[in-house]
Amino acid sequence: MLKIITAVTLALALTACANTDALDANIASLTSKVDALSAQVTDLKAQQQSTATNAQAAKVAAEQAVTDAKSANERIDNVVASYKK
Repeated sequence: MLKIITAVTLALALTACANTDALDANIASLTSKVDALSAQVTDLKAQQQSTATNAQAAKVAAEQAVTDAKSANERIDNVVASYKK
């Protein structure tokens, strides 16, 4: 019985050593995929920041347009009121 256990253990040890190269290749493949995904996340963060900046600039421009429109309407109302007098 002890000889069988020793033989099985030896066979598993040799098999484990034989698969080390395949395991290293798999680890390298997964590492490169993680690196690629990290780069994509970094790019997406940069794009999101750019979009947020553009949205803020558009909001400021829209608020300025509303202010300018109100001012123009007040001037027009004053011109119309002066003709009625």
